[in-house]
Amino acid sequence: MAGDTYVPRRPPELPRSERHPAPHRKPPTPRWVFHVRRAVALLILALLIFGVVRACGGGEEQPEPVAETTAETPAETATTAQPTTPAEAPPEIIDQSRPVEMRIPAVGLTAKFEDADCRVVDGAIDPGPLNKACAYTSVDKPYQLPGTHTSDVVVLAGHAAAGVPAVFDKLYNPSAEEHTLKIGDVMYLRTAESGDWWLKYQVTDLHDPDKSALGGDPAIWGTQATPGRLLTISCVQPANPFEDSVRNAVIGWRFEGVSLDDAS
Repeated sequence: MAGDTYVPRRPPELPRSERHPAPHRKPPTPRWVFHVRRAVALLILALLIFGVVRACGGGEEQPEPVAETTAETPAETATTAQPTTPAEAPPEIIDQSRPVEMRIPAVGLTAKFEDADCRVVDGAIDPGPLNKACAYTSVDKPYQLPGTHTSDVVVLAGHAAAGVPAVFDKLYNPSAEEHTLKIGDVMYLRTAESGDWWLKYQVTDLHDPDKSALGGDPAIWGTQATPGRLLTISCVQPANPFEDSVRNAVIGWRFEGVSLDDAS
């Protein structure tokens, strides 16, 4: 084990002159002497092996030379010392940019995003793929991309489907006809400009309006600019898969700050 004092697994051999004494210089050694020597050698070997096992096992304390237990090198001191510098502070400003990933721990949702704006079909937001969300902006609307200092609402949309998986399925329970999230639940949003940091949002309001009424609902859009507000929009799929979807599931969120914790 690195750093331990090497302990030989057997006693060192005796010099040749001592291992092969000249028979003509000394009288023959009695047999009982050989038995005693052998027993002593086996005892030493057992003690050495026991010492090695204790050193590698790590389950018991083993006495060591004072010089090894009390002296510390600068490298060891630096390794064991507690950090004295504060944790990295979150950035005060993360510029607005396209969302990359969303995580909502309360329902175990993780979502990736399209690289472009949400598709619009017949005047309605209609994201392209089922497995990705999108951000909606338009030259004639005040909607913005997420960042720390948005001056108006951010709109994120995604499909919820029946019979096949879709990105926002976990945001509404059609069988119970209710939202799966509650006020205060948290969302983490990573963007192209946020790097390893996440924009943190909390649920503030829940809605399930008819699709025809969504665009004019002041409870959802407000009547003036709403800095720090974010909306997630999906469809409410009816419990009967043969019925058309006529409602939206809308969740209002409020920006709370920047975090390194994505709660994954």
